[in-house]
Amino acid sequence: MPVMKQNLTQKDAETYARLTAPSHMKTNHFREHQKIEGYFENRDVPDFMGSDRLLKIDTLYGTIQLGYYPRKGQSFLFANIKTSIFDTAASRYQKELKEYQMMRGLKTETPNVAYTAKRRGNSAVVLYKADSLPWSRRSILPYLRRINMEALGKTMPFLDKSAEVSQRESALRGQKSLSRELSEKMTGRKYAEMAWIRARQMELLAKQNELGALIYRKDTQQRLFFRKLNYALDFQKREMFAYYRDRRRGGAEAGKNTGPVETNRPEDQNE
Repeated sequence: MPVMKQNLTQKDAETYARLTAPSHMKTNHFREHQKIEGYFENRDVPDFMGSDRLLKIDTLYGTIQLGYYPRKGQSFLFANIKTSIFDTAASRYQKELKEYQMMRGLKTETPNVAYTAKRRGNSAVVLYKADSLPWSRRSILPYLRRINMEALGKTMPFLDKSAEVSQRESALRGQKSLSRELSEKMTGRKYAEMAWIRARQMELLAKQNELGALIYRKDTQQRLFFRKLNYALDFQKREMFAYYRDRRRGGAEAGKNTGPVETNRPEDQNE
């Protein structure tokens, strides 16, 4: 059954749009050594030029990439926000300025034209997984409500459902209060006031159903998201560990591949 969104707030409507946005998922085979995209545009995050990209999830509102950092032997998530209809005016201005400067570079045919491609602040975040356990909510829990919640909330809105749960509980308490008030009005035969209470009850019921749909969708997408991360990591773990172990030992294969490189394939040009 489609979710009715007329009673949702602007923030809930934005969350629903991000949850229902179509996404493109790409799993890179480890032999390709595809590097993480977007670091040059975000100077505030560490520059892992030697990291490999294992998975990329691209949506209308953001990009999530799963990478492996060989120096520490740990995987991490790099998420950045795309400019969308929900972003601020400053973000749209940054995008227009970047497009103008890129067109200027094309007209002058000089690759050394000075322009910046840096995104606005709080538009990217890196999440490390310190333990050796599979990716789960416990891996990301230390970051929630601590750093850069804007990037987390817009690229991975399914991680936090506390606001929806609190709103649904508040609506449930309002339903109970209205039920008691309706019983009193029925005893006093105040039919006009009873009609208003019943209309209010229907509004709260519709809001509960919409919030329940958001919570269910967040739970489902959270399980699928961590399943994709762990599948991409486990699928390439053996080759990944063997490759970097051989590099540390100075093996023959290490001399052939010095690190992640860009591959100009036809399917990459359409992303």
